[in-house]
Amino acid sequence: MRHRVAGKKLNRSMDQRTALRRGLISDLFRHDAITTTEARADAIRGQAEKLITLARHRGNLNDLVELAKAGDRVTLTRRLTPTQAETLIKTAQTKPDALNQAAAAIVVAARRQAARTLYRRDVVQRLFDEIAPRYATRSGGYTRTFKLGQRKGDAAPIVRIELLEAQE
Repeated sequence: MRHRVAGKKLNRSMDQRTALRRGLISDLFRHDAITTTEARADAIRGQAEKLITLARHRGNLNDLVELAKAGDRVTLTRRLTPTQAETLIKTAQTKPDALNQAAAAIVVAARRQAARTLYRRDVVQRLFDEIAPRYATRSGGYTRTFKLGQRKGDAAPIVRIELLEAQE
């Protein structure tokens, strides 16, 4: 029984599995769509969506500054940790000139967190600058998979996993 064990093993050791997932997610963000096996697509889907959510919530400096100036605790607490939200609101009230620096620290931390998973800097930049703003109004479900049939050699089910467009 695999109680409370998350993720699929994909018949690989842990370091190989991690490298495979990082490569697939990086390629998905670089090309907006990849063709792979169904098991691999299922293995990366959740992690890819979490990275997009991270970029949406913590990646936009201007949004964080505006929410802190407005004192919107509810939205900030939903996007950040409660400690980060309180720090931004207190900074906005006591030292408004230091607010940009405090919010920038949160954005940089989010980019570093994404860079732990993604292989290349240009992919991290694309995630935060192009992909996350595309889903600014969407609350989840950023990817879609299409079944394409079976691979000839071993009859493995092949799927195409892609990022949705903004208006869909």
